[in-house]
Formats: sequence, C-alpha cells, structure tokens
Amino acid sequence: MARQRLAQLPIPPFSRDFGDGGDAQTWLQPVGISAHDPADEDQMPLAGGPYGFSAVDVINAIGTAITVTRISASDVVAEAAKGGDDAESRTRRFLHRLTRPRKPYAGLLMNQWHVMGIINTTPDSFSDGGDHFAAETALASAQTMVEDGAAILDIGGESTRPGAEPVGHDEECRRILPVIEQLSIEGHIVSADTRHSPVMDKALDHGAQIINDVGGLRAEGAVALLAKRQAPAMIMHMQGEPGTMQKDPRYRDAPTDIFDWLEERINTAVAAGIPRAMLAIDPGFGFGKTPQHNMEILQSIGLYHGLGVPIVLGVSRKSTIAHFSKGEAAKDRLAGSLALAALARTQGVQIFRVHDVAETMQALQNTEAQAMAFAGE
Repeated sequence: MARQRLAQLPIPPFSRDFGDGGDAQTWLQPVGISAHDPADEDQMPLAGGPYGFSAVDVINAIGTAITVTRISASDVVAEAAKGGDDAESRTRRFLHRLTRPRKPYAGLLMNQWHVMGIINTTPDSFSDGGDHFAAETALASAQTMVEDGAAILDIGGESTRPGAEPVGHDEECRRILPVIEQLSIEGHIVSADTRHSPVMDKALDHGAQIINDVGGLRAEGAVALLAKRQAPAMIMHMQGEPGTMQKDPRYRDAPTDIFDWLEERINTAVAAGIPRAMLAIDPGFGFGKTPQHNMEILQSIGLYHGLGVPIVLGVSRKSTIAHFSKGEAAKDRLAGSLALAALARTQGVQIFRVHDVAETMQALQNTEAQAMAFAGE
C-alpha cells in the first residue's frame, strides 16, 4: 500500500480519538540525519551514536490508510501534547528509545558500527554454499575475516535461502559445533546462526556468545532457554518459513508491520527474563519480502531505532541487488552490497552481517569519515 504524504499533521501524534471510533497507530521515523552536534538545540541524538536527527516523519495508520507528515524534532512533543497527556507521554517514550545511548551488546560498544562475518558451513547456502563446508576451510576463512576487521563471526549450519529444506538438528550441530568451539577457544566473539532451540543450547555449551535467530525466537523453548542462559540474541523478522517465505509476501505497510512484529517479540523476550540490553533486531531484508518491500525497509531503517535496541542488517549479496541491476549472480553483487550498507550506516545501523569483510570495512570507514567531516568544528 502506498503512503500518503501530508503537508500538515492530520491529527496530534499518537491521538486515538478520531476516525469513526477506530484507533490510530503512530510511529516516529528519524529523518534529517547528520553528524550529531550537541550544541544544536534543534537536533536530537540518534541511539547515542555519532549521528543526530533534526526532524521526524510522523507515520499514522488509520485502518488501511497510511499517512506521513514531517515535523521538526524540536516541535514533536508540543504537537503530541495537543492530543492530551497520554499522547504526550507515549511520544516522549518513543523519542527516548530513539535517542538513548545503547548499552554494550555482547561486549561491543554500540556507539559505533561493527561488521559480522558470515560463515555458512552448508553445501547449499545461496551465496557461499560449499565454500566453508569443511571445518578447516571455515576456520581459515574466519581467521581472514578477523584480520580484515570482523568483530563477530556468524556460524550457520542450515541454509535459509528461499525454498530451502530444513536440516536435522544432529546434522546442523555436526556442521557448526567444532567451528564454534575452536573460534571461541581462540577468543573470538561467535554467534550461532540457528532457529532451533536444541541447537542453540549446544552452541552455547560450545562457546557461542550470541544466538542469531532468523526465526525471531519463535521456536518452542527458545525464549525460555535464552532467559535461563542469559545469552544475547538477534531477533530477525521473517514472514513464513524459508521454504515458503517468497510465495507472495504481503504487508499493509512493510516497515511499520515489521516494527510491530519485532516489538512484540522484544516484549515477549523481556517478559521472560532476557534483559533488553541482550537483544538486537534485524528487519530481515530478503526474508519474506519482495524487492520493493526490501527497499522500503531500507529507506525506513532508522525507524527501528524506536525499538530501543541495536539494529543488525544483512543485505550482503541478496537477490534484491540483482533485481534492480542486471540479474547478477550472488558473488557478483559486491558493489550493490556496499552501497546499501553505506546508506544504512548513515541512518545509524550498528551491526552489518556480510560475506565480504575487508570491502565492507573500507566502504563503511569512508562513509563515516564523509559523514563526520565537519563534526566538532
């Protein structure tokens, strides 16, 4: 559904007393993002990082209608107050989550960006299937990624490419546990890319510090397990399952639908005893989305700072890049991968899940240098 951009606010933000008795939903997306200047009273800090925002897009949903109105960041609370005390307090809470500094995640500072290297110990992943199937090859690639600057090594043993079939838990463990254990012994931060609770448990036993779950902690026992183990988790959105997720995915409005889904998963995890500081989210670029949905999500990626946790993004070598280009094969999508990662960093994304670590490091280092060229002057 297309959004309608309005010149003036149709209602006070977060008001619920209009529209034939129906409730409205409202979200705030930071825009006008640039290097944060603490002396600029018209700018707010973005997630405690080096960027700030001077305006917000007030996104309102009334039934199936989506409207967007831009307003200066310094005026948004006053506008919300016109809707009453409840509207004002909810607006302040949303702004607090947008602006507050993030606590360290898995020991990594979140006021800067980090690269997460992908190592799929599978024969059939969409891009690197077979490249790291042998443990020795996976470990050698991991060492190269660390030397190139990767802060996290993400080890997966089940392909989640569109149409992929599930892998048995024993086979998944056979593929990933030796690699996780050795990398952990060497002192690296390792994440286990799995959506299965028994595999999560064993991966943690073998030294994984993070669980990266493309299923969003929906597997039976996943939330309870991570609450018990007090392990950091990455919660990703996926519509459907890998085998079916690309069969006509639909949304009312992809960015806000996914925001609400992720918020529910965060609330469930926190209620079960997982501290918010141990959670990060991934909007799931390419997982149950059309190429257009993916680009809408990327254009709105700053919205997800409103969840109050770090943002993880995986655009590396995704088919959407080829869709908007010349249909290139996965390993020929580096330029598009770097372009999308750089654009996301200018909206404050903190963690980038990539295949090409050295190239991504170079791209993001230069993106940040350009964005901060006049900071502090």
